[in-house]
Amino acid sequence: MTKPTYQDPWVKKAKWLTGALIISGTLNVGLLSTFIYSAFTKDTPTATLTTSPDPLKSMGLQELLTEYSAFSFDDLLSRLSNPEHVESGYTHRDLALACLTSFHHFNLERALGGDNLPKRQIRFTHKATGEDLLLHIFANLTNDQYLAILNYVKTERWPLTSEGLFYEVKKSQLPHDPTLLEAFYQTPECHYIHLLFSKTGVPLKKEHIASLLSQGTWSILQEAGNYLRETGTFSAQERRRLLLDLSCAGSWLAGKVLLETDLDYCIKQLNNDQVLSLCNLLGDRASTLFLKELIRSPRSEPIWQKAAKLLYAQAAEEAPSHLDLHQVQQRFIHLKSKPRVVFSKKDPKTYTVVPGDSLWKIARAHNITVKALRQANSLESDRLRIGQVLNIPN
Repeated sequence: MTKPTYQDPWVKKAKWLTGALIISGTLNVGLLSTFIYSAFTKDTPTATLTTSPDPLKSMGLQELLTEYSAFSFDDLLSRLSNPEHVESGYTHRDLALACLTSFHHFNLERALGGDNLPKRQIRFTHKATGEDLLLHIFANLTNDQYLAILNYVKTERWPLTSEGLFYEVKKSQLPHDPTLLEAFYQTPECHYIHLLFSKTGVPLKKEHIASLLSQGTWSILQEAGNYLRETGTFSAQERRRLLLDLSCAGSWLAGKVLLETDLDYCIKQLNNDQVLSLCNLLGDRASTLFLKELIRSPRSEPIWQKAAKLLYAQAAEEAPSHLDLHQVQQRFIHLKSKPRVVFSKKDPKTYTVVPGDSLWKIARAHNITVKALRQANSLESDRLRIGQVLNIPN
């Protein structure tokens, strides 16, 4: 006979309550989740993924060129991978490449191994300046050529033409990036000018040549380099001409080198305007010997005045309000003996003018007045010529 099982009534009640609590909790969690979802999604629009359209896609050829002309070097490089057509057979990468070569001096010839690439010209308006320009477009380049261009940019630190490197050196601050200077040294223009200095006995360091060239203009550098390459004329005359051109363009370093290497040429061969321009350019950097020669040379009054003021500045002295040439000469040249007197063999009472002479010096040497010397020779001004024969009154 089977023994009946017995359950405590309190155990049954506990099981029932546990089940009821589980069901109630589940319902509450569901209701709470529904409430939270409704609260946060109410009046909230459904988010959709949208991509902003490229504004350049809707532009025509002229508008694209105007936009691309204002792009940076890196922005244009990123467009070289875009082969989409624009119009007239051109692609976005064609226009980007045209702007890279025209406005950023990209060295396309070197990138493609010196290929003689066909070019087309197209007129457009530059966005920054408003100028109407002719732009060269290299059409019909292959995918392989564009890959070669991109690879060249990745491997070359300075993928620029000679002109582009010149402008990079010009705008960079000292000390220049050594890699930039090395690239600049390898340009044909810099190479031939370096040869000009070394072959004419002025072995300037390359960094000094780069500095004095960058203070000038690209046209001077280009013309000098082309002339030297075509003629092979490495002469002192060409060196002087280059330094003078650079100094006239504002290169004070070129002016300083010119005085250090060709002082006699500057004193005797430069005209008054060139001498005055050199003095204004160098200021108190001008050679003291050069300035002393100027105040005792037959130059114009403005040059005497300028040279005298610079001499006082170099001596850290305040220049007199009224500059007297003879007083300046006594202060800076320290004349201790009378100037050499050259008499004519035919007439012992004549004198032949030599470099550095003035009426005052000649009159002082003969113990007469400047007025008497001027009257004896019917002189209307104090200017003298070298070799001029003067009558010396008793």
